[in-house]
Amino acid sequence: MRSLIYCLLLFTGIQANAQNSNTITIGNADSIYSNILREKRKIWVSMPDTTSPDGRFYPQRYPVVYLLDGDENSFATVAVLLHQLGGGSGNTGFPQMILVGIPNTNRTRDLSPTHGNPSPALDSMSSSQSGGGENFISFIENELIPHIDSSYPTAPYRVLIGHSLGGLTAVHILINHTKLFNAYLASDPSLWWDHQALLKQVKQALQEKVFTGRSLFVAMANTMQKGMDTVRVKKDTNFNTLHIRSIIQLGYYLNANKQNGLQFNWKYYPDYDHDGVTLPSEYDGLPAMFKFYSYNFPYGEFFSPAYKGDTLLAAHYAAVSRQMGYTVSPPEQFVSAVYHQLTDMKQFNRAYYFLQMNLTNYPKSAHAYADMGMFYAIKGDKLKAVDCYKRSLSLDYNADVKERLNKLEQPQ
Repeated sequence: MRSLIYCLLLFTGIQANAQNSNTITIGNADSIYSNILREKRKIWVSMPDTTSPDGRFYPQRYPVVYLLDGDENSFATVAVLLHQLGGGSGNTGFPQMILVGIPNTNRTRDLSPTHGNPSPALDSMSSSQSGGGENFISFIENELIPHIDSSYPTAPYRVLIGHSLGGLTAVHILINHTKLFNAYLASDPSLWWDHQALLKQVKQALQEKVFTGRSLFVAMANTMQKGMDTVRVKKDTNFNTLHIRSIIQLGYYLNANKQNGLQFNWKYYPDYDHDGVTLPSEYDGLPAMFKFYSYNFPYGEFFSPAYKGDTLLAAHYAAVSRQMGYTVSPPEQFVSAVYHQLTDMKQFNRAYYFLQMNLTNYPKSAHAYADMGMFYAIKGDKLKAVDCYKRSLSLDYNADVKERLNKLEQPQ
């Protein structure tokens, strides 16, 4: 059943990017040579769907999700999920985001923060290669992130997703490189690693450090044997339960240290095992991280002439900006749609307010000036309409705007 759901989700999400071609594209391959790791690293990059009816809305910059274990399958899953959550460029419920998938070359080496001795869960060969986590983090911080920031339209907000050893790495970065990412999703993290060495650091760090502006979502799968529950497992001492006991202990540490400013959520998935929990944890975790982002637009009352809450949209995005640490403006396409609807309903004063909002937020937008030109034309102010159309064309030529301008400039 889960495989069927995945296939349906994948098809539904990616067909939007097919447009009129015969090719479905959800991302592109990129690569970077790492001097730190001394190897070429392939990466996958998925951009938001930025299409609009006339393609002229001002280009945006986007937060970035970095996905550990980011091979083709896991990358495709998260790319579709982000596409569905982010909707179109006029969406106000969840930010559109860039996704960067980081496939593995030597997984145990890169995703283990310390050396691990052989154990029932770690063979001797893997043990001998372990402990390269800090070099891998240095690669992400000093090579990969600068490459992404210089090559793609990124905003200064980053999310890290990791599962199993990737979840261990996510928690390690949160504790020891706190400001590298803004939000962390640790799916069934392998906190048993190296006799719970990181878990011991976590306990102290949560007591002593400040994590204001950072968020964490922890998912815990059901890795217990049949007949055991979360009450009994806490008292167990068998190695087979060390994994889930370690995550439970992390939950205790998080709940006991709410004074440090970390925003956290954690969820137990009794119906999913270690491998199966990745998709449901991403489906739950990403929206949980961005609960503050959603704006519940009051469609039922907004277009009534008696509505008095026009400033609420700007106030909401001011709060979002404070949360994300940079200016996040109301989506230009959404505000433009509001303007057009208000204009059609002859609510010109309110329409002008939203037109001015777009021009203030997107002063280099040809579309915003074209909208304002249309507004002045409707109001009969020919001089101002001509001026706005000319400004629009100076920013980006558009045949429709040029035709409107020509009609206004024809002798009467």
